[in-house]
Amino acid sequence: MYPTTDCFAKIARNDTRLLVVVLNKMTSDPKKHIVMGMAGHIDHGKTAIVKALTGIDTDRLKEEKERGMTTDLGFAFLGDEIAIIDVPGHEKFVKTMVAGVNTVDLALLVVAADDGVMPQTREHLEILRLLQVPLGLIALNKIDLVENEWLEMVKSDLRALVRGTFLEDAPVIPISAITGKGIEELKREIRERARAVRQRRDKGVFRLPIDRVFTIKGFGTVVAGTVLGGCVAVDDSIELLPHGKTVRVRGLQVHDHAVTESSIGLRTAINLMGVEKELIERGDVLAQPGFFKPTSMVDAKFTYLSGEKAKLENRTRIRFHVGTTEVIGRIILLEGDSLQPAAEGFVQVHFEKPIIADAGDRFVVRSYSPVRTIGGGSILDVHPQKHKRFQQDVLLRLSQLDKGDPEQLVMEQILRSAHSFLSVAELARLASVPPEACRSQLGNLLQQEKAVQLEADAWYATSHFNNLKRRIIELLGRLHGENTLKIGFSASEIHSRLKPAVERKLFDHGCKVLQSEEQVDLHGDRISLHSHTIELSSEHKAIKEKIEKALTASPLMPPGQREITAGLGKDGEKVFSLMIEAGDAVRLEQDIVVHRSAIEKAKQEVTKLLVAKHHAGLGEIREHLGITRKFALPLLLYLDSIGFTEREGDVRKLRSST
Repeated sequence: MYPTTDCFAKIARNDTRLLVVVLNKMTSDPKKHIVMGMAGHIDHGKTAIVKALTGIDTDRLKEEKERGMTTDLGFAFLGDEIAIIDVPGHEKFVKTMVAGVNTVDLALLVVAADDGVMPQTREHLEILRLLQVPLGLIALNKIDLVENEWLEMVKSDLRALVRGTFLEDAPVIPISAITGKGIEELKREIRERARAVRQRRDKGVFRLPIDRVFTIKGFGTVVAGTVLGGCVAVDDSIELLPHGKTVRVRGLQVHDHAVTESSIGLRTAINLMGVEKELIERGDVLAQPGFFKPTSMVDAKFTYLSGEKAKLENRTRIRFHVGTTEVIGRIILLEGDSLQPAAEGFVQVHFEKPIIADAGDRFVVRSYSPVRTIGGGSILDVHPQKHKRFQQDVLLRLSQLDKGDPEQLVMEQILRSAHSFLSVAELARLASVPPEACRSQLGNLLQQEKAVQLEADAWYATSHFNNLKRRIIELLGRLHGENTLKIGFSASEIHSRLKPAVERKLFDHGCKVLQSEEQVDLHGDRISLHSHTIELSSEHKAIKEKIEKALTASPLMPPGQREITAGLGKDGEKVFSLMIEAGDAVRLEQDIVVHRSAIEKAKQEVTKLLVAKHHAGLGEIREHLGITRKFALPLLLYLDSIGFTEREGDVRKLRSST
């Protein structure tokens, strides 16, 4: 299945004629491509059957030849449509078997007629069932070594073994891989079953769990696996996870043919640029950049095997197999303190190192020690929060996720993002649904008023948005109560005081909506409750009169703020600030504040001068107003800032619109 050195080498030498021939062989036809996995006990002849079916010996490795057993995944092809994965049968290598079978569409369970059903036969069957392999058939091998009476007894045992499983009605084909008897019938049955395989549901996002990695001289790193979603093409930039490293696709092969693109369900080898072989290991994942993120826990529905003798206790240490990954973790039972054999329930699994997975992925659980398969199930949430046990709302949510409702998956992620809005791309990644499906579900949520669209591609939960608006109103109300002489507050101050915090863009949008609903007033960067009014007490009115008198006594050269408020008690500064907020006074500099009437007087006098002279310098304007430079410069800068005058070099003139 992996690329041949000769093929890549000739293409690298720019042999155009060969390149044309190779591209013409690419598997671009619309036929279904099926992955069939071999399963069964050691020495029952799986590898020999593959060779009899395809002519390919999958025991490639030197140690496999020496030991007479398959220690790693081997691959062969039956025609152009069926890839066969040969997996190890020895108990020690069951984890490798899980890596192979996790991506198969069709299973061939092999049982040797002379041995009959063995321990790993049962375990492999349980794994196939837990991973919900949809179809399969049974090969009863080595029939040349037994008598008919014994053969019928083994068939009877097999029928009892598969009763109630997906293989209950599967054909049992008696064969001999050595003599070739029954091989043609087995081929026909395999092709017949392959026609019944349904196409995998494609989320439209490229993902390939890596099960093999090696190097080819002159080309570098090559990895292999089965595409679980989307497609990948030559020259694509893809992400190596969990490392988060971007790599480029140098070449592709599918079914031993060079191709320019590969898609879901295809057994694919990828020649990578930008990464050394030593960085990659089985269990790593190649994926569309930015869509998948490592996770240290998942929510799942778990089935505990009926063959177990003891109940499963909460926080049991386990070996978790998903895709081509094996990781140590602990299983947290969310519904009880233990789980009885044959029971199922919702769990949260905490991993000792991050993994890459997707909602809907099937997994197998094996005991930590001694190692054996004890159960498996389906991942419901790849990025959950840490749950308390026995929470009914958590169990209800997991029950909804178990039903596989994409709308619920999207809504779940929106509800989790209370501090910021999310884009379609972010939601699609978090909910593990294709972007187009995500858009469709967001449209439904918008109609149901469960989600709000803040911008063209900014989505937020309606319940969170209503809560945000409520919190803004409550905070303003409290601050108004504490500061009776303030008209409003800086929006930055209100934003910083909101707990829990939200992004500024989200806060600003909330304020604009509240303004449109006439619940708040916005004045530049200041915000206040629309219903807020200030009623001055008699004491505060007296203070205001004293401040106005001080400011208007010498309108354009008034005393400084500190001088004015020095004898007015603790409320003097508050009333002074209120006058500035209300526009009764205008701050020109830190300690220079003038009454609004002074500004109007200054406008009139400056207009007279500039209409007569067209333009004037600072000195002329200062003399015309009869004030010092200390007051003239900040006054003119203020008139510039409001668009009344404009500066040209060292002179000023009236703006044309004034």
